[in-house]
Amino acid sequence: MLNFLETPADIQRFLEIMRVFLRYGWEGSSEVAQMKERFPFLSRLEGISREEEKLTGPVKLRKIFEELGPTFIKFGQMLSTRPDLIKEEYVVELRKLQDEVPPFDFVEARHIIQQQLGKPLEKIFRQFDEKPVAAASIGQVHYAELLNGKKVAVKVQRPDIEHIIQEDLRIIQFIAGLVEKSIKETKYYNPVSIAQDFAETMVKELDYNREAKNAEIFRKNFQHEEGIIVPAVLWEHTTGKVLTLERVPGEKISNFYSNKNAELKKKLAELYIDCFFKQMLVYGFFQADPHPANIFAAVQKGKPVISLLDFGMVGRVDYELKDNFATTIVLIFDKNAKGLMRQLKALGMIDRIEDEQTFLNDIAEIIDYFYDFDLNRIDFNGFGNAFIRALVKNKVRVPRQYLLLIRSLMIAQDSVQKLYPNINIIEIAKPYIGKIMEEKANPAYLLRSFRENYFEMSRFLKELPESIMHIVKKMEEEDFKVSLEAKTLDGLSSSLSRSSSTLSTSIILAAVIMASTALLTAKIDTVIGNTADLGAIGFVAAMAIALFVVLKLLRI
Repeated sequence: MLNFLETPADIQRFLEIMRVFLRYGWEGSSEVAQMKERFPFLSRLEGISREEEKLTGPVKLRKIFEELGPTFIKFGQMLSTRPDLIKEEYVVELRKLQDEVPPFDFVEARHIIQQQLGKPLEKIFRQFDEKPVAAASIGQVHYAELLNGKKVAVKVQRPDIEHIIQEDLRIIQFIAGLVEKSIKETKYYNPVSIAQDFAETMVKELDYNREAKNAEIFRKNFQHEEGIIVPAVLWEHTTGKVLTLERVPGEKISNFYSNKNAELKKKLAELYIDCFFKQMLVYGFFQADPHPANIFAAVQKGKPVISLLDFGMVGRVDYELKDNFATTIVLIFDKNAKGLMRQLKALGMIDRIEDEQTFLNDIAEIIDYFYDFDLNRIDFNGFGNAFIRALVKNKVRVPRQYLLLIRSLMIAQDSVQKLYPNINIIEIAKPYIGKIMEEKANPAYLLRSFRENYFEMSRFLKELPESIMHIVKKMEEEDFKVSLEAKTLDGLSSSLSRSSSTLSTSIILAAVIMASTALLTAKIDTVIGNTADLGAIGFVAAMAIALFVVLKLLRI
């Protein structure tokens, strides 16, 4: 985190930001009031215009971010995904922030494309639309046609936007540092860490090569999925500031909200939400910003088609996160508040709760409220926000990847319910959640867990002798004195003997499991049978050995 502003331009921009905040009367908030006490010069920046004085705090903040430009619009959108950080009325208002700005001049777009691709525009494109079809804070999109006749969409980064964003990111991190040092109550939320995470996300979004690679992953995942289209990347016409994709059919899915064909809207809604759950729970790689402008819909040969666009912000769900998400959903629908609390503890989200009963009551109340709704009427938006507020109230830290996942689900739900209000999202998700839960009972899941823990155990056993020698050495250096009564030596000898026997048996058990794993995965026919069958026999033997060890330890 930067503790200073790097250039005179940074200082000028910082003062401009503070002037905008103060002009909107934002000093009414206790946080900025405390900062003004600590930094008196801020009071001199206050403007005299109070025409916006009657606006509510959330509306003021949205207008401030809109006035401050691209970086702050993105920052506001990020905050709208963090109900653990800001109040619900701010979450609702900041969701209205639109990343739509006036386009920049085509002359500048032409210059950037030619500079990036190293050729005159006419040497690359047969036809190029000067008017962009979409313009956002970081770039704008033009339709074009290559010399070979292929229709494409060209995304061009705004001139000097990287410098502007980098400057604003430094200031946001600087302000985060001031807030964390000046306002003790904010330390729990770690503003510096939040600002750093946001900066990393923005830097990634500025790299169109990264977005192109993300698009390739989506295309590979959905290449055999009927009704789902992911545009191909034209790498020869793509750089860090220019992204060229094949043009996809259709129009923004929001354009279908008012369509009179109810059956078509139902099919589009089911197709898209199924696509979303596949992204999240099958492939573990999903659009983190699936708003309607990033989803195109069309009808081809009488069937609905969904096209995915914009892969600048993506989320990843590893196997463990998918498992935990599915388990959490099952616990919620089982109304198992205690089980849910144990699950949160296992995830490391709960260290210590001052009042566990209050926490259980809060969770149970939320589950009871939403439980009696029909599945097609469940408001994931309201449920997610209420659940997160209960976690925050009880000082349970919410991992960022969970917030990203919940926020994306909320956006997807909003889109499909505007198409088809009676859609049963849970029913569509059930097969994917059920499959994850079934896999937990599969030997392959146990094998995966064993492999993951095996290396940790191996490292522990490898380092154990060195650790023991270190302890012995420390005891010698500190002149530790140990007194043992003679009558305990026999028991100690017996205990060591049992421990050695148990350790030997455990090593044999590990060897049997490893060998059985290799045999199961090989699946080779031999003169004595298939190796998979031998592997299964090995696992039975391993279970017998494990039972023997447990019984021995219990002295049964």
